[in-house]
Amino acid sequence: MTHTLRHALVSPFITLAAVATILVGAGCVRRQQTPDDRMIRAVEQESSTGVVAIATTMADAPSHLTLCSGALVAPNLVLTARHCVSRAVTATPSCDARGRSHNGDHLAEDVDPAAIAVYTGTQVRPDVDAPAARAVRTLHPTGQVLCDADVAFLVLDRPIQNAAILSMRLHSSVEAGDAIVPVGFGGGPLNVVGHKVARTNSTVLATGPSANAETGAVLGPREFEVDQATCRGDSGGPAIDVLSGEIVGVVSRGGSCTGHGNHVYTRVDAYKRLAQAAFAAANRESDVASRFAPAPDHK
Repeated sequence: MTHTLRHALVSPFITLAAVATILVGAGCVRRQQTPDDRMIRAVEQESSTGVVAIATTMADAPSHLTLCSGALVAPNLVLTARHCVSRAVTATPSCDARGRSHNGDHLAEDVDPAAIAVYTGTQVRPDVDAPAARAVRTLHPTGQVLCDADVAFLVLDRPIQNAAILSMRLHSSVEAGDAIVPVGFGGGPLNVVGHKVARTNSTVLATGPSANAETGAVLGPREFEVDQATCRGDSGGPAIDVLSGEIVGVVSRGGSCTGHGNHVYTRVDAYKRLAQAAFAAANRESDVASRFAPAPDHK
């Protein structure tokens, strides 16, 4: 993982070689080993700058902002949740273990990409801070239901500099008992929105399709449940496998900010084709940007 991050930091745009590295990820680690504090701290440190804040200006008023989290998976590409980039028609999606909605459509139209800004740092205030980049395109699964499909990508208008590029694990799923580090701008148990916090000692409780009678979580085939970390502001933030350092899911929905269990994530490996399409779109955007960039002033 360290080599991948270090290589990505010096690449101004995504390349085909970088795509191959990110898609393959760290590869063959099997997660039955128990992680120690050193491993958890290493994941926190190496992933910290790659987790970004996503602010969306809603159409009803310029002052109406929603804040989500996301992960930089290429210099101009962010992984996040679908409900962060589309207008919601319900605040309480109801799903079954087959990934079907029990309360109709959850989403309306997509938000205009120009209304979506990306911020870096450990504390962000979108009302006063300058964004690091803006979205030019969103990619996500078809349909208007969040069940089993709450994942999206943002193609940006420019590469984000001096930030870690995080790998996604697209070749295999998480398993119950896996140790992960969720990271987001929900501020941790105090829910100080805009403050980036990593939740250590988090565990995957179950994978779908299933229903957890103890916690109330109902999981579709492409979802998993975590014991903690879905505060307001954490939506779209990554769950990072402690042993491999790869993103395995994004925050979708959950119960109480401080409650145990019923924190539902969408698996990224279930959307490998979407990820490939997003990398291709980001690569095309960077090619266009480089063609229209001003020529250097040779003196």
